[in-house]
Amino acid sequence: MARRVWVQGPIAIDTVVYLEKFPTPGSFINSIKTIERTGGTSANVALGLCTTSVETNFVGYLGKDDNGKKLREVLDKSQINSSIITEIDGPTSHALILVDDKAERTIISMTTPYLRELRMDNVPFASPDIVAFILWREEFLADLDRAKDSGCFTVVGASALVDAQVSHAHLVLGSVSDIPSGVNPKDHLDRFDAIVLTDGLKGARYYSKGEEQYQTAFDVQAVDVTGAGDAFICGYLAGLAIGLEAANCLSIAAQWAASSVQFNSSIPPAFDVVRKQWGIELPL
Repeated sequence: MARRVWVQGPIAIDTVVYLEKFPTPGSFINSIKTIERTGGTSANVALGLCTTSVETNFVGYLGKDDNGKKLREVLDKSQINSSIITEIDGPTSHALILVDDKAERTIISMTTPYLRELRMDNVPFASPDIVAFILWREEFLADLDRAKDSGCFTVVGASALVDAQVSHAHLVLGSVSDIPSGVNPKDHLDRFDAIVLTDGLKGARYYSKGEEQYQTAFDVQAVDVTGAGDAFICGYLAGLAIGLEAANCLSIAAQWAASSVQFNSSIPPAFDVVRKQWGIELPL
């Protein structure tokens, strides 16, 4: 039986602007097209993960504005089992994403400071649930400790590597872009059981005591790489939830990421799309 998963963090409206090239200071350029879509790393992961057989739950916040209403409808219509949402007086998070003709992107986040105030006091997680703090903040320490004390498997974002206050978590899962250059993940295995870091087209690496694994990035024609990292996390969590070994989790994660860049979407494609593209035969 698959473990239940709790994903905590932001949900946002993304305004995506497609360009022939990124602007230089002082320049004037025209966009090719502009679209608005659901975003936010944690919400993207939850919305992708819930298309598998894994019971997926999301914990986040929304403003009482029109964007908040739109995103609540997205959550309500999804296959997410439960959404525990805190309503705030400020605006819903928003991001501006610039995408060039090579599918590379630049993100300007307008996330409100309320993420730091998000708490999981009312979340009924229990062993053997997986509790994932995708976008790590030091303010989440108390919730991390409560999840560990409850017997849950804890996952933290890559920035937790350089947060000395995090005494232990089972897994670090994120991107090398989220940690300072020069940081050696292997130097932090005294605080984490395993560390998985993606590095774009260079693939991903898995570290644990006495073991290191490498996963290549699959070669596909990219349209928009915005959601690739979220899709990777989604795939890795799906593998964890059904008890797969690290090598298999890495493979599914890389396949899901490769599928995601072939769509104009921040949300990972449904697992059935990934399953059909890569011929995955797993109970998901």
